[in-house]
Parts: sequence; C-alpha cells; structure tokens
Amino acid sequence: MTSAETKKPHADDPPQLASAGVLVRDDGQMLLTRHAVGPFAGRWSMPLVGVADNETAEDALGRMLRLMLGVEPGPFEFLDTLYLEGAEGERFILNTFTCVGWTGELKLRGMLYNEAVWAPPVEANTLDLLPEVRDWIASSSNEAGAITSPAFDAASLEREIVEARGGIFAAFDAVPTARRRDDLDAGWSALDVLSHVADVEAYYLGETKRCLDEPGRTFRRFNDKQWADNVHLRPVEDEATVRARVQAVRGTTLAWLRAADETTLNAYLERETRGLGQVGERIQGITSHDRTHIEQLTKMAGQPPKDS
Repeated sequence: MTSAETKKPHADDPPQLASAGVLVRDDGQMLLTRHAVGPFAGRWSMPLVGVADNETAEDALGRMLRLMLGVEPGPFEFLDTLYLEGAEGERFILNTFTCVGWTGELKLRGMLYNEAVWAPPVEANTLDLLPEVRDWIASSSNEAGAITSPAFDAASLEREIVEARGGIFAAFDAVPTARRRDDLDAGWSALDVLSHVADVEAYYLGETKRCLDEPGRTFRRFNDKQWADNVHLRPVEDEATVRARVQAVRGTTLAWLRAADETTLNAYLERETRGLGQVGERIQGITSHDRTHIEQLTKMAGQPPKDS
C-alpha cells in the first residue's frame, strides 16, 4: 500500500482516504512533520498516511506510527475530518485522530518526512503548514491551546438554522413576484430553490435519524439529479404551498433539535465518501446548504428583466 505521500498524483481521481495522528507530549506540544515527497512536499502537517482498501483508518494510522515514526500506538480517538488538496489538485479526505498513550522515542524512518518538530498548537502557524491544516489547528485549539473536537449544542445550531432560513425567505422575497417561476439560473426558478431547500432539509434530518437508529449505516448524500427528475413529475405547486412546506420542515427540524441532547449531537457517524463526522455537523449542513441558495436567490433578484 502506498501512502497519501507516495501515491502517483492524478488530479481527476476521486478523493483518497487518509488518516492523520495528533501526538501531544505531556508539555502540550504536538508533533508536526515536513513532507519530503508527494503532493504535499515541502509543507508541514500532522503525520498522515493513505488508507488501503483492506484496512481501517485506525489500522493505517497504527501502521504509519510504527513504520514511519518508530513509536508504538495506543488507543485512537476520532477528532475531525479535513479535506486537503495536493500540489496538482489531488483531493484527500483526512480523518484525524488523537493518539492516546503512545510510547517510544520518535525517530523518522523511511523517506516520507525529512523533518519533525514539537510545537505548541498556538505556534504551529510559524511553519509552512498546509493551509487546511493551519486553519483547522487555529479553529480547533481551545483557550489553553489544546486541540479539541468540535462541540455542538442545540441552542447554537437552532440559532444558525433560524438565521439561515430567515435569509432564504428574505432572498426569495427580493425576487419580483412576477418572475419567481421564471428560469433565472440555468433551469432554476426562485420557487424551485425554495422547494429544494425544504426537500434537502427533510432529507438531512431523516438520514441523520436513520444513521442514529441503525448502527453501521452510512449517511448517503442527497442526490440532486434524482431530485430534479422527481420534482418535474410533481403537480405544479403554488407559492403558498411551497412556503408552507418550508415552514413545516423547519418546524420538524427544530422540534427534533430541541429534544436532542449533547451526546446525540456530538455522536459520530460515517459519511458516504467523506469519512467520519458528527451528528451536529450534519444538522449544520442544513445551514450551509441554505446559505448556498441564499447566494443563488440574491443573484436571481439582481437579474434585469429579459427584453420582451
């Protein structure tokens, strides 16, 4: 198995799965390594390795720690998923783990890394870090400078959802009433957008609940093409009907969120092609999706009328 460092780059390949280890000493300093070869050559990150088809992310990480760093791994605790891009556009899905109770004296082996340092997370940006890693370390460090997993709570997620959904309605209302059924953006009307955000939100919540209820289930992505095929088979809906559906879906999401405890929101689930993620991140995806379509509606609202 070649690692994420040594695999021959192909910019058009699907994302490659990789694992990274956060090793922290008793003095709070974390291990950072400079890549000698491959798509990240010359840049710094946590030590990482590609995941073979016949191994788990944890298996790959243990292999790398033993063979490349000369240390014996202990337990792993999942931290977060990062999305990296190599020098030639290669894409990587990087599952990041805290390495707990590792033992041994660090010694670089092989040719993947040509330098290693121990540094406090708050000082890591003095190195030429991969930009995604730099941003992640900055956003994941707590007040004491330690790397922590994202922590989700219902109140914060509710505020984000309510704000984003208010933005959707404001952007939709900015589109002139007479033009809300018109093709204003590559086959999309403003009413299509409103219908779409309701359907995506209902799917995200439903798929999240299914993953919680069915251990081992993978969160499957929303299929936009299938949605487009199906929506054309529906009876034509008036604006009031679509608005009511958006409100009903939001009500269902908020009711579920208010009943969810922090253990549920911070639980992990497997995402199709994207590695592990937290339940709260999936709910937060509703907000991210809304924001994307707020931009689309804003663009529609600014379009001048077509010449008659």
